[in-house]
Amino acid sequence: MKRLLLCLCGLWLASPGWASSNRRTPIVAAVEKAMPSVVNIGTERMVRRVYSDPRMRFRGDMLDLFFRDFFGTPPAPPEYQMKHSLGSGVIVSTDGFILTNFHVIERASRIRVMLSDETSYEARVITGDEINDLALIKIDPDEPLPALPFADDDDLLLGETVIAMGNPFGLAHTVTAGVLSGKNREARYNGQVLYRDILQTDAAVNPGNSGGPLLNVDGELIGINVAVYQDARQNAQNIGFAVPVKRAKALLTRWLTPRLIHNHWLGFDLDEKGDRLVISQINRASEAYAQGLREQDQLLRIDDEVVRDLYAANQRLLAYEPGATVALTFLLGGEERTFSLTMDPVPKPSGEQLARERLGLVFDCSEVAAARLPKYRSCMLIKEVIPGSPADRAGLTPDMLISSINDTEVQNLGDVGIALERTNRGDAVKVEVISIVEHDTFILAQTTALNLTAQ
Repeated sequence: MKRLLLCLCGLWLASPGWASSNRRTPIVAAVEKAMPSVVNIGTERMVRRVYSDPRMRFRGDMLDLFFRDFFGTPPAPPEYQMKHSLGSGVIVSTDGFILTNFHVIERASRIRVMLSDETSYEARVITGDEINDLALIKIDPDEPLPALPFADDDDLLLGETVIAMGNPFGLAHTVTAGVLSGKNREARYNGQVLYRDILQTDAAVNPGNSGGPLLNVDGELIGINVAVYQDARQNAQNIGFAVPVKRAKALLTRWLTPRLIHNHWLGFDLDEKGDRLVISQINRASEAYAQGLREQDQLLRIDDEVVRDLYAANQRLLAYEPGATVALTFLLGGEERTFSLTMDPVPKPSGEQLARERLGLVFDCSEVAAARLPKYRSCMLIKEVIPGSPADRAGLTPDMLISSINDTEVQNLGDVGIALERTNRGDAVKVEVISIVEHDTFILAQTTALNLTAQ
């Protein structure tokens, strides 16, 4: 009888149903949930081959000269090669927006994205942040795509199981698991800090994983894989890093907006103030202002759907086509009021307003000022520097000359508006200042680049 019971127990343990129930671990469930949202990114870029032999370098230069003189400039000289690289990405919006590392798509002449079902699309770069090593790219899918859900900003437990997904060494949709080893880490290479305030994991992360997701066991995004500690890789210790989801979400909040994506808005900008979502700036010529909305009014709902933060609000508003009417409920004077507003084109940026608001600069555009500008260099004359502003802290003073802002040459306020139209509070703004030194026999124009922080 005892032997019979043991046999029956063995058969039950070996049954497919029992095995299946134990094999479907939380990791398996998380992978199945996230897999359709992970993509393979292939890029092409033209790179120049540098010869170590001086004779080969000389030969290459002579060939260039020969073809330029007799046949025109060659489209792809022999010393140039097409370089292919692979990375990973995460679908963050159903209409084809993908988050990846900046270094994955940097200087790429062509970007190709392959989905989990092996469908591929050409992609274009929307924007990027080199310091945080994150970028947003876009494909145009034939149907809505599954977006990966985000974990709460600070919902991280040291020692919890985490999952890294990506395309290491071109092996598509590879899964590795480990634990969250640390938070607020620094990644260094040759003594230089490459990344600050990042997550550390012992899940295997290899070349090609860059841009892929780091998940918790609920299948939620907690980070974007960015690097591997080189010494640890050589010792097979599997120390990898990821940008925390909090930082990725903060960038996406600025990037995934109707203003940036569709060049449309509701006439105002939103911002988070504590646990409230309020109007930070409003266009006085807008429909919203005419209906009675003002700065600091609190947004509660969009089409009866509660919005708790700026990221959620922007995601909701992106679903509306330009020209669509949106119902928004605000809290005004302790009472709820619902407004019907239209997604209108963003008005042409005011260079005068943006220069004052973002940098604390007032330019002199008078005819008298124009007569003082050097004829051999395009620039603008500073009329006033607002005390305590970014320009004031950087040491700019009246009568200085500005030649470019954010690498955009400025000759008038229209150019200034274009240079600053997508600049937000806290962004770095590159300003080039011209110093003119005139002598009897020559005129010297010296350019100095300054980095200001927009206010």
